[in-house]
Amino acid sequence: MSRIRAFVAGLPAGRLMTVLAAAIVAVAVAAPLAIGAGEGSSVRGGERNPTGGSTREFSGETELIARNSTFGTRQSNKGTGGGAIYGCRAANAGKSCIEASNLSNGQAFGFRFRGPVGGTITTNATGQAAAEAKPFTTNATGVATGLNADRVDGKDAQQIVDEAAARTKIATVTAQGGLQNQRGFTAAGRESEGRYLLTADGDISKCVPSVTAYGTADAPGANATVELADATHLRVFVRSGGDTPAAADRQVAVTVNC
Repeated sequence: MSRIRAFVAGLPAGRLMTVLAAAIVAVAVAAPLAIGAGEGSSVRGGERNPTGGSTREFSGETELIARNSTFGTRQSNKGTGGGAIYGCRAANAGKSCIEASNLSNGQAFGFRFRGPVGGTITTNATGQAAAEAKPFTTNATGVATGLNADRVDGKDAQQIVDEAAARTKIATVTAQGGLQNQRGFTAAGRESEGRYLLTADGDISKCVPSVTAYGTADAPGANATVELADATHLRVFVRSGGDTPAAADRQVAVTVNC
């Protein structure tokens, strides 16, 4: 320090002013460069860090490294607000706003909640982009416990299949009026030549019936029609083919879609 004073005292007045001016300029230029990006500044509670606008924002990663058996950092809000907000401006093919990467063989994330809903995934896209937005993707092929794609609206695949089958009634009626291979019908009978009556196990008044007549080598080309007799009964009519069609006994297959 004494050497600096001696050096300054020995300078002529003009030279001294030049040295001082150069020092002031150096400090004015070096200070913003040293703290312009915010690196090295202290983190202040209850404030935005760093302050001073975009020229003071961090230009590199702020790393918090720990070595323990619990957690590296902890964020907690004892009020009624949330715990943390993470925002970014990542491009479509860029980094995600949050990444949890477990370099060992344990879990990468875990969520716990007490309310009726664990969380939401909401898209801010609009138009066609919103229609095509995916809540998430995965390359894992295992079945997620409690999030099984086999269940829709609380029903598993077999229940859905069974309900769909229950809405479709089928039956085969022999030429003599016998009921075979049935599902959803309780009885069938021959009323007269080429005329049959089927009884369903429930209301079919709003269903769509269809019928097909079986042909044989001796009696080919039969045609069949069906009509709703009442809410639980179908009537089937069978006529032979050829130039002079007439009522004919034939085996028929009946389907009712509800």
